[in-house]
Amino acid sequence: MPETNNKKAVNKNSNELAWYNKWHDSRHHVLTHWLILAVIVVFAWALLYNKINDWISIFSEPEIQVRISQGQANLSLDPQQATVTVGDIFSVDVVLDTGDKPVDGVDIYSMHYDPSILQVLDDNPAKAGKQILSGKILEINAANIVEEKTGSIKFAQVSDFGTNFTGRGILATIHFKALNPGTAYLKFDFTKGSTIDSNAAYRGKDQLSRVVDAIFTVNSK
Repeated sequence: MPETNNKKAVNKNSNELAWYNKWHDSRHHVLTHWLILAVIVVFAWALLYNKINDWISIFSEPEIQVRISQGQANLSLDPQQATVTVGDIFSVDVVLDTGDKPVDGVDIYSMHYDPSILQVLDDNPAKAGKQILSGKILEINAANIVEEKTGSIKFAQVSDFGTNFTGRGILATIHFKALNPGTAYLKFDFTKGSTIDSNAAYRGKDQLSRVVDAIFTVNSK
């Protein structure tokens, strides 16, 4: 009886070995090996790609952000990049360009800066609070608020008696004083399709398609 069991075990092992050899030499075995290898390569590349991106983000220079959406008008800052020294006073224009389309209302809600590096100077000391210098694109200043603690600026102009503006002009000017060394970003809140951030509208329809932020480097004296 034990001899019979041994023969069965040998036959079973022989059958399994024959099946394995047949499968090993088959096309499916080769494809399986290549598939596993491809998965390993893709996984390794994904890890390496993420690591490379991390290295790039660490060592790359800061860049001006440009955000684009459907529409016509755009808001930008002039200059978009500059280097100043602690104690310097400098100005930044908020420029509106509507292309060939009219607008009857513009709002910046909000623009952000680093209050530990830059200080906004008050352009209307006679009025309570702190304000930036308004341009003459539209007739009515609907909002002009500087929040120093959070480093945010809110500004809005609207038309009067059905007038509108078409073309390129200065919406407002911000006067800054450089307080401390560092890199300061001046950034618009802007999201495609949103009507609760920065907008340029005509008859209630948002026309803003693009915003361009700015970077300022403050050096020690």
